[in-house]
Amino acid sequence: MQSLGQKTYREKLARLLSKTTLYDVVGMTWSAWAIQNGQEDIARRYMQFSPEVTDGSAGAPYVLYPWQLETLVNYAMVAPQRPDPRGRELITQQFSTIFQLVKLVQRTEEADDRAFLKRRDVMYEVHRLTQRQFEWQRGFSNMPRSYRALQMFGEGLAGAHFEAQVGCTVSEFIEAGFYLFVGATSSATRIWRNHDLPEGVTADVREKVLARISWTSNEAVLEAKRLRSGRGHIGYEPSVLRRKPILLFGAAGEDAMAPLPPLIMQRITSGLYFDIVDGGGAIWGEVGHLFESYCLRYLKAMLPDQQVDPEYRYGRRGRGFDSPDILVSDSGGVRLAVECKAKRMPVEARFSGDPVSEAAMAYTEIAKGVFQVWRFLSHARRGLLDRPVADDCLGMVVTADPWLVMGQKLYPEVLAIANAIADEKDPEISVEDWRRVPIVLVDDLEYTLQHGEPATFFERLRALSEDQTGWDWSLTPGQSEGPVRPYPFADELRAILPRIFSERD
Repeated sequence: MQSLGQKTYREKLARLLSKTTLYDVVGMTWSAWAIQNGQEDIARRYMQFSPEVTDGSAGAPYVLYPWQLETLVNYAMVAPQRPDPRGRELITQQFSTIFQLVKLVQRTEEADDRAFLKRRDVMYEVHRLTQRQFEWQRGFSNMPRSYRALQMFGEGLAGAHFEAQVGCTVSEFIEAGFYLFVGATSSATRIWRNHDLPEGVTADVREKVLARISWTSNEAVLEAKRLRSGRGHIGYEPSVLRRKPILLFGAAGEDAMAPLPPLIMQRITSGLYFDIVDGGGAIWGEVGHLFESYCLRYLKAMLPDQQVDPEYRYGRRGRGFDSPDILVSDSGGVRLAVECKAKRMPVEARFSGDPVSEAAMAYTEIAKGVFQVWRFLSHARRGLLDRPVADDCLGMVVTADPWLVMGQKLYPEVLAIANAIADEKDPEISVEDWRRVPIVLVDDLEYTLQHGEPATFFERLRALSEDQTGWDWSLTPGQSEGPVRPYPFADELRAILPRIFSERD
């Protein structure tokens, strides 16, 4: 049951949205994003605003955070219509209008937060909050994200399935999608057939990509009503802009609008998941192996003074074991055992108030990674390995999705699952083998190694492993940014997508 505050703010927001159209809400959203992201000259075609509102930095007086703008667009699709008896309309050409709307979104979120915190510990709310905000803060457009998308979804079974589904290759999709992104950043509205194509992008591929990542406004509204119950937290219900970030208006759907252009970049990189999700177990098994291969190659490139090896089989014939996916060694033996997990994080895990219970099968996969590190370290202690392992060997689970970012409350629950797996599969694993195994998002791994030396990486990983409080939750906080080390696969990426990534990137 919703509180009085939750109902009041929702109703006020619905009344204001009833005085305008979805088209104008989308246009206002694009203008607000453009004003605070360096496109204010273009935004002046659509909206009036004063110079002080152009500051989009965190904490600025008029900042409109993109995750709240995304919530506004989604809520506008499902808000109950409350026609104004006097026929009044919103003045959508003023920044103050969308500023007021977003502040109402914020008030609604705060009311929803209060209701949630009556039932759950605040750290569960912190986990949900960071799941929503951190990806926007990291950004969707960089070399590692693009290269990983090509490696995980553009090859083998996944690449073949993608091409059969979409009608073009992943590299063609990314290139045409980037063209749509660039166009969407320079104008609120586009009738794409009226614009010249850049070199290398054909009209056929552009139309296939546009069809894949766009809804008509009516389709978007129907999908929003299917996905969003209106009873959950306004900021954590699914967003229709993640699957298709472009909305089509006009009699024939010819007028394309991307309320938040960065979501196009999200869709053409990690969002390629939507195009292979129905491919079956064989494809997802291969995606997992490709993610392991990427992490292996990346660590080899960024840890040149270490020996970085793939998993191997050890033990007696007929009762052998697979080591963790990656082993990092020096002259003293294995120093780091790494498991890689490419499993996609479902929405119920990302934004639930009780994610481990509601998505237990999904979190079990992450717990298996912890167990596999424990088993390896236990076998080393029991003398069952044929290679030396350092007494202070570290463990790490690298994930493609942010499973335990700010997951202080979730980590013990995942360890409990790992303990249950260990009790069932290898009861000789003892308490001394139950070391803290950091669960690290691959984006954070890349950032740490590209903005610091290998020694910094091992220092941060050891600090995470020794911190029993759960507060030291990521590799990156507190890291002083040193000289940026080159991304090791930059030349490969430039060869595949030369018109997007140039020598100066």
